[in-house]
Amino acid sequence: MRIHRQMILCAGILLYLGSPLQAGSRDKEKIPVEMRDERFRQRWTVVPSYSYSFFNKGRQAWQEERVEIYFQPCRQLVVGAEIDIMQRPPAGTDIYYSGFANWYATKYLELRGKITFSPNPKFSAKQIYSGGIQYQLAPRIAVMLDYDHFNFVQGPIDQLRPGLMLGITENTFFTVRYVRGWAFGNLEYNYYSAALDIGLPGKRRLNLAVAYGTDPNSEAGSNGGYLNTLSPAWTYSAFFTQPITEDLKIFAGVQYVYRLKRTGGELYQQLTPTIGLAWRF
Repeated sequence: MRIHRQMILCAGILLYLGSPLQAGSRDKEKIPVEMRDERFRQRWTVVPSYSYSFFNKGRQAWQEERVEIYFQPCRQLVVGAEIDIMQRPPAGTDIYYSGFANWYATKYLELRGKITFSPNPKFSAKQIYSGGIQYQLAPRIAVMLDYDHFNFVQGPIDQLRPGLMLGITENTFFTVRYVRGWAFGNLEYNYYSAALDIGLPGKRRLNLAVAYGTDPNSEAGSNGGYLNTLSPAWTYSAFFTQPITEDLKIFAGVQYVYRLKRTGGELYQQLTPTIGLAWRF
């Protein structure tokens, strides 16, 4: 069995299974949408999604709207663009614009890159540069390594994201990620995640994920402005994908975050339902 690279598309949770800082691809492991079209029939895919975050402790609600567009000019290449509008009161509204590409150099090797910028960030990074590689070691084993560089107003953040994907069956995958990050020249953090992507009858899919650690991108804006400290959190998510036609799927799910103070104890809780669709044409 050959493991195909899958992109998870949903707003506001982890990024590429476990990347705490990805803007959007959020490499968040989320709803799986197959990027590589083996039939090479439809070359375009559009994925709009909407998220709404509820908080306790008197914090204001957040909203996020995202549209991702993928184009496959040939069997070995997928390119795309993304716009991500994040409304995080009291910090305000930031917009991310992204361009990305995934190149399948061989049937076992995938190379990927992404550039993101925010023209006038109130809490987000000014630029994000990401790149990675995925290699299939065996019929049901693939390894991943990604690197991200974030330019925030108060300083840079860099992180490495190794991972391992195991094929349990032809349509079910288990992925684990470890993230090691360095922030603002004097802070270090760790992040751990695991996700189970289950293939169900009727081409339905169920994605379950859990993560623990520091997620600066998720925390940005929570204190009313730029990041100045980092705190860990437990993050749980569940998403379901339902095909409507061969080329149209809808997905919905929820993410729960229990964020901790650096000294221990609850900082706040966050509940984020998300809904979206993926249309290929």
